[in-house]
Amino acid sequence: MRLPGAGLGSALPELRHTVPLAFAALAGLLLIAIDRGPAGWLGGGAAAGIAACAIYVWSARRSLLRSAHEAHARELQELAEDADSRVELVVKQFEWAVGDVAKLRHELERAEATVRTLTERGREREHRSEQLVRQISRLRERLAEIAMAASLTQSGRESPSRPLFEAIYFTWGIHLDGPRARLELQTAANSGSPTRVRVMDRDGQIVAVSGMAVVSLDGNLEFQLEPPLDLIADLDEGREIDYAIEALVDDEWKPVRLKDTGRRTRSVVDVEGRLSRVPAAPDAPGLTDATHGQRSALN
Repeated sequence: MRLPGAGLGSALPELRHTVPLAFAALAGLLLIAIDRGPAGWLGGGAAAGIAACAIYVWSARRSLLRSAHEAHARELQELAEDADSRVELVVKQFEWAVGDVAKLRHELERAEATVRTLTERGREREHRSEQLVRQISRLRERLAEIAMAASLTQSGRESPSRPLFEAIYFTWGIHLDGPRARLELQTAANSGSPTRVRVMDRDGQIVAVSGMAVVSLDGNLEFQLEPPLDLIADLDEGREIDYAIEALVDDEWKPVRLKDTGRRTRSVVDVEGRLSRVPAAPDAPGLTDATHGQRSALN
């Protein structure tokens, strides 16, 4: 805000310069009026020069002010145009941001829909896999019952002990299939290879019988059976077992000697319903929670 005394303060220096010139011009005019001689001519020339200078200064000042106003107007116009362009750029960037947000939201919704679809498909496949596992388990249990019935007609209460050189050597591992634990036995394939494996308790009762052997990837014969859980726990912890394990070779049951391979695996089903094997943790459930007295048969 301009102060009231600012105009007066700026006008005083101008008055100091213009008042003497005005008096000089007035004196020249008086000389012309008083003396028609050389003094009058000098006074008139001085007055005319002062008047010409005043007119020139006034004209130059007007021109300078006009140029300053025009330059100021141009600068204001440029500033306004620059501000408008900046505002337009900001608006465009905001529109782009809004468009990107809408696009990302659409992609997110589509991804969520895809996840829901895949999850539903995975659940359906898992349900079908569970049904297949239950059906296979029932078939294996039925086969085990048939094999046990056939074996009971051939076995006595207690098999006599056999020399160590007649024993069949197997390597073993444990596979967890949900709440079920399977004992996997492998032996070399030759002319005297066994065809079945059975487990008997202290009383000579058969508690588990394997099915027919399958050939593993390394060319060995592999038997799978589901013995009592306390036998699984004793084997896993390296304790002495309370069961007799025998292999059928040429219609004769021979004792089995076991060697731990350290293989512990479990079954997993991925989101696409595919069943696969992965290594089991040492403290996996089913290895250390076995209880005595539980009996089950598989294969």
